[in-house]
Amino acid sequence: VIDRGLSADNRLCNFVATVSDRPGGIAKLTQLLAEEGASIKDMYHERAWLHTNVDQVQVKCVVELQGKDHAKHLRKTLIERGYPLNWDSLDME
Repeated sequence: VIDRGLSADNRLCNFVATVSDRPGGIAKLTQLLAEEGASIKDMYHERAWLHTNVDQVQVKCVVELQGKDHAKHLRKTLIERGYPLNWDSLDME
């Protein structure tokens, strides 16, 4: 119930980022999330069923943020840093 409330308030966000599958690729993503004040609640990386380059991995992330403005800022920062995203939980209109 609490997670649904956080999600409705744009404080719990769900997205998929594509990162390098080389050593440190996921670490760079988590470092950026920490620098931007995102609290990682869940993370899962997928290799086997990707339709991208073999040197990439998709990372499914659930992060807790401070609200919609923080979510928009994080999304913008990730895109600017070169992370292709599928952001599921934020109405960008």
